[in-house]
Amino acid sequence: MSTCPNCGHEVSKEDQLCPNCGFNLEKYRKEFLNDMPKVRRAQYREEFNPKRQNSTVQKMIDWVRANATIVFVVGVILLVMMSFSRAAGWISFLLLMGWLYIVCDRKEKIEQYTADKRLTQKINQVGSDMFNHVEVHSEKVKRRSKKFEASHPDVAKKVKSVKEKKIHRFGYIPLSVVLTSTINLVVFFTGSGAAVSNITYTEHLSISKVILNLASKLLAGQNWMTAIVLYLVWLLLIVFPIYVIFNTLKNTSQSKTTAFILSLLETIFLIFVVFKLSAPVRATSGILGQVTSQLLTYAVSIGASMYFLILISIMTTALAGYNLFKKAKKIER
Repeated sequence: MSTCPNCGHEVSKEDQLCPNCGFNLEKYRKEFLNDMPKVRRAQYREEFNPKRQNSTVQKMIDWVRANATIVFVVGVILLVMMSFSRAAGWISFLLLMGWLYIVCDRKEKIEQYTADKRLTQKINQVGSDMFNHVEVHSEKVKRRSKKFEASHPDVAKKVKSVKEKKIHRFGYIPLSVVLTSTINLVVFFTGSGAAVSNITYTEHLSISKVILNLASKLLAGQNWMTAIVLYLVWLLLIVFPIYVIFNTLKNTSQSKTTAFILSLLETIFLIFVVFKLSAPVRATSGILGQVTSQLLTYAVSIGASMYFLILISIMTTALAGYNLFKKAKKIER
């Protein structure tokens, strides 16, 4: 097959997709040329082609392919905008799509912009220089290490023996613990999507904001003890993930045990709070009873974030426990 069965453009045996129209040549060869299963050519084309091709839409697709670097950079900018304001991000996206449609509708031929070429070259230059610098630096470190080992064999043996005693290496499991703990902090400080509407504005609430708002109200109402407990809860929900990250990065036996215990305590506390919020009969006395009753007023707003926070905390505890258990298992061996 020397030409694309869809558009007639010249193709080679190595091409998996048609460079002109994007037709899946590899799938076509397997299903049509091998006759397994037998598929009629017309039916196969109908799977991909519209009943009537719109020239402007085809030009828009060609424009995106020709200026892929600009599209990538604009996509990153839109993601950043979405994190601050979803409305601004969607409005910008729709405006850009409208602009692209107008440009492609007026142009007869789609070409790569000079800006896209220069941007691609710049990204290639910066990225290559950065990674080449890292590789050169690592090679220098290896050469110096070899020279040091050759000139100081006794010290090199001691260092090697110390490295061999280190059972744990910082692999995927510790990195996963750090990642889930970071997500824990992000969920705690970001809005859940639920909102409290006011006359003039709509405010998206986060778990952190809800706890601080409740504590300040209780403080103003002279309910000092409950307010202090809420402030402590807020502080612990921040300190625990940070300490879990810190102890995981230390990568020692004691620090990993500490990380697991802290994560377990946080998970137990969060499950206890949600249990109290969802229980048919809630405690009406005591500090914890007052805290849960106060949090209940915002349960609808932070419900999704709270359950997600518990899920992330459980994942962190499970990963930290697996990391600890794995180490203990290796020690036994």
